[in-house]
Amino acid sequence: MNSPQYRRILYRSLATGNHGRRDLSPILAVSRLNNGLDGISGLLWTDGHRYVQLLEGPPDSVALTFARIARDPRHEAIEIADDSVATERVFGDWTMADLAGGADEDNRERLMAALRDAPAAVRRAFEEAAT
Repeated sequence: MNSPQYRRILYRSLATGNHGRRDLSPILAVSRLNNGLDGISGLLWTDGHRYVQLLEGPPDSVALTFARIARDPRHEAIEIADDSVATERVFGDWTMADLAGGADEDNRERLMAALRDAPAAVRRAFEEAAT
């Protein structure tokens, strides 16, 4: 029996305007609904000025979700840091985990705990953003 294959896209972008943190709740609400329907899991981090997000799930669903995100006017300068295929998910059943950025040590500890079993490239991208 073949293991399922999941596509994993990790990207960074810049928030447009100065409303990045205010947009987090509506983004997460829609993401969790859509991702649950599409079989996608992941993590979204923002400090209000930058976003780092990991999407993982069925290849077609991830492609369509990323295309929709890329058209979203709330961010710009999208840079794909990793686009790979895996046989296991990093974030399991989390339709979209979130961490607000900043110098808060509790946030950093939560981020590191959530990323404990993530591939090195994924951990590095979120660690760099959180510092």
